[in-house]
Amino acid sequence: MKKVVFLGLMLGLALTSQAQIANLNMNGVPARVTPYSGIEGSPYLFDEWSVADITLRGGEVKEKVSMKVNTFENELEIMNEQGTRIILEKKQVRKVKLERPAGKFSPEKGDVRVLTFQNGYEGLRGVGQEDFVNVLAEGNYYTVVRTYRTTLQEPVKNSYAPTPGKMFVFGENLYLLGVNKEAQSVRAKTSSIVKALEPEDRALAKSIIKNRSLNLSREDHLITFFEELHANK
Repeated sequence: MKKVVFLGLMLGLALTSQAQIANLNMNGVPARVTPYSGIEGSPYLFDEWSVADITLRGGEVKEKVSMKVNTFENELEIMNEQGTRIILEKKQVRKVKLERPAGKFSPEKGDVRVLTFQNGYEGLRGVGQEDFVNVLAEGNYYTVVRTYRTTLQEPVKNSYAPTPGKMFVFGENLYLLGVNKEAQSVRAKTSSIVKALEPEDRALAKSIIKNRSLNLSREDHLITFFEELHANK
């Protein structure tokens, strides 16, 4: 009997060690189990697992990793080769390139297939130094980033709703950063973005928009616009 117990303990230790090694190699900790039961909605940017390429601080790139972006906890959650869900240690990650799931990708609306996430934008409201934001355009003069944030809405006291309960509410914000790195909140509209540019750049901006028939509310047009603007300044 003692031998059976001893073998069981050794097996358990071996499995635990393997899991710890796997987690350590991926620079993270195991994800919480069913943490959001009973809450309406989703804490994730996409409910489906996405395919991501992760660039670590040391330069190593891990390709085609299954990932979810938790916009409530502001966490990057992956599934390793052993099927373990892990919360990445963000300070070990430099960049993430995340593919939109097939059902969340609409080219006719201007969606780009791959979203790039980087950190280091702690000047933005509610964003810490290690928090990741979606970088849409980046250049010597301007950078455009988008933040995603999900909040938890509590039920109203004395609510007469049939089934009052908690729910996730998703939101996003767009920011334009100039050479001085000061961030301006802008709307995803052509007029709002042009107005936020330096005065000396607005005539060139309007010319690019007119010549290329751009609508800056579209992701693809927004990226094209800033590529053209940086190339012609």
